[in-house]
Amino acid sequence: MATNLAGRSLSLETAAHACAIRLALRRCGIFLKPVETDRAAALVLPPDADLDGYEAALNHVLKQASLDRHYTVTRVVLGRRGDTYDTEARASVARHPAVIVLVENGASVPAEIRVAMDRIVDVGAVRPRHLVSASREAWNMPISFDHARALCAYPTKILFAALRRSRPVDDVLRRLTTACGEDATAAWEPKIEDLEGYGEAKTWALDLLEDIRGWREGRIRWSDVHAGLLISGPPGTGKTLFAGAVARSCGAAFVETSSAQWQAKGNLGDMLGAMRKSFREAANQAPAILFIDEIDSIGDRRTFRGDYVSYSMQVVNALLELLDGAAGREGVVVIAATNYPQNLDPALRRPGRLDRHIAIGLPDLAARQQMLALHLGGRLEQRSLREIAAATVGYSGADIQQLARDAKRIARKEGRDVSVEDLAEIVPPLAEVPPDDRRAACIHEAGHAIVGIEVKFASLDFVVVARRSGHRDGSQGHVQWRRLKTRNRSHQSYKDELAMILAGMAAEKVILQQAHDGSGGAAGSDLQHASDVATLMLANLGLESLQYAEVASSKELDELRRSDPELRSRVEKLLARSLERASDIIRRRRKDVDALVGLLLEREVVRGDEVMELLGRTTRGDGARSG
Repeated sequence: MATNLAGRSLSLETAAHACAIRLALRRCGIFLKPVETDRAAALVLPPDADLDGYEAALNHVLKQASLDRHYTVTRVVLGRRGDTYDTEARASVARHPAVIVLVENGASVPAEIRVAMDRIVDVGAVRPRHLVSASREAWNMPISFDHARALCAYPTKILFAALRRSRPVDDVLRRLTTACGEDATAAWEPKIEDLEGYGEAKTWALDLLEDIRGWREGRIRWSDVHAGLLISGPPGTGKTLFAGAVARSCGAAFVETSSAQWQAKGNLGDMLGAMRKSFREAANQAPAILFIDEIDSIGDRRTFRGDYVSYSMQVVNALLELLDGAAGREGVVVIAATNYPQNLDPALRRPGRLDRHIAIGLPDLAARQQMLALHLGGRLEQRSLREIAAATVGYSGADIQQLARDAKRIARKEGRDVSVEDLAEIVPPLAEVPPDDRRAACIHEAGHAIVGIEVKFASLDFVVVARRSGHRDGSQGHVQWRRLKTRNRSHQSYKDELAMILAGMAAEKVILQQAHDGSGGAAGSDLQHASDVATLMLANLGLESLQYAEVASSKELDELRRSDPELRSRVEKLLARSLERASDIIRRRRKDVDALVGLLLEREVVRGDEVMELLGRTTRGDGARSG
């Protein structure tokens, strides 16, 4: 049954803004007793705020508290050309001991006003709880929190234009959906418990939820809360969605920014001010999740060169200071995101800062199916969605959203609901892998497995070679190992790893008499991985030479090889020896490889214990000793 919005004289917009203003004034100590205490406070409004509307809300709040005659209200505003107009505000601050300054977002607060203020506080945007309270105060009619959350996903100006007295909320949401050109499901704001496909990151978030609950209840100190996380992954993998979901689950404010936004402020002083403002805004709303996107563009002090070294150094040092919490970081969890974690300054990832790093990959099948259901509003049965989701291997969350949008556009043109056929028209269905190609993939993966077992690289979990693949699926097969971490690895263990990595190529050469291009050609390929391991052995670890270079990331290793022809030649020779070693093992254990290839051709997935059982049968059959 729809909720009706019936009204009184106070506008809903003013009442909602008053809720946000009231919270900001409380942080400034305006309501502390005795009320005669003279205080000076500046309230920085959210972006695109209606200055007149917020001033009306401020006057309403002051009148309710019988403070309207005690406080003078003035403004610092932004001109059309970006100039700040503050003459009236400076005069008011100079004349009146009790003053509240409304600051338009983007305007600069002059020094005369800044030093006169007891507090400068950011006024948060209208939140669902504000809308719930405002509907009771202004219209004496309740709005459910779920409805309020859906409404607050839309821009404030269009939201309050759509909200009218006696208009059902469901009707308001339909109008907003039509006006914004998106389904209401696009405004979905999940909690972390609702998300699929985030693995270790979701586990971290659920632990954080318990920690913040304990901190709120006084059972643990903030220093015991894991308050810094770096998440990385390709574009479109839902890093921002993850951070917002964490905030909603924790009941925390969500403050979103990026290093690009900071840098857009201009000179060094403005950028440092923007950084401090983000942390201050989060602290004022604690508990809060401060999400910093594109943090890699802050840079790494080891790579700074040229005329801007001093500028860049001060930026990194300022961020380190803010992460350390010298200015007060209690109640603030910082989640930073990057597509390039290797480009971060190592100091940012030290204990007490962003000391936990979790990589978020492309969504798995369950996550892709969930995303499709979300963006299509539950209009298709799950079985049909699963077939489409299976064909979207290699899609990011953003790709799936675009897929749903395109499918809905096709259906709209024909005046009907979206169907599976609309999705299939855009996404090619899973295609059967040709027999020769699948046999080659089975040989490749069997080579990895048999050589890895021979050299005792790790415990084998499973081997998989798909029968069907999507049009973006870059790999048909995979070998999963379970390996214990060790602090001190031997020289031999690195040579064993190289043999295992190159064993897929070796198996192709021995059995098919030719290699395929699947071993190289892309980041993350066998050849790239083996090249990096060999370079580390030669230039960093002291295992194949006594040279040392401070390198860690794949990009740095590649640059080192490019700049040093002799090193590049030595890497090539080390890889050639490792490939020959793997080939020798394949020749010696050809029956084991053939047996595993046969099993993989019958099935898509073979467990590690099944492989070991198969090798045991092979060993008993020919009298050879199994490795």
